[in-house]
Amino acid sequence: MIKHYIRISTTLLFLFITSISHAQKAQDKAVEYDDRLLFGGCWFVPHNAGVNLRFSENSNFKFEDFDKDKGEVTFTGKYLLDGHNLWLLFNDKPKQKFYFYKGDGADDNYYLKGYPLKTTTYYFVHGECD
Repeated sequence: MIKHYIRISTTLLFLFITSISHAQKAQDKAVEYDDRLLFGGCWFVPHNAGVNLRFSENSNFKFEDFDKDKGEVTFTGKYLLDGHNLWLLFNDKPKQKFYFYKGDGADDNYYLKGYPLKTTTYYFVHGECD
């Protein structure tokens, strides 16, 4: 009889702990980013639209940049979105990591900020293409 009560108590305790875990996860649930948020429109550097990114549904990207020696340059490659981390895997230069996030509060824009976040030179805002 005691074994029966222990089994029931253990089961109830397990169910209680599991329900707390699910409730905590629901509150702390991270925003999941979908590749489709990258498509449509362009990603521009504010006040410098000549530097921009475009993404396609087949995981390709086109990065138009400006080099002080070469002038306008275009890079292509594949991208990988893993949560907030966006990796640009260039065809002809080392990969580059960006932080992908949505604005706070009333700001419903999406942004890309290059790593490292404090010293980055790349900061993109999603907008319409010409």
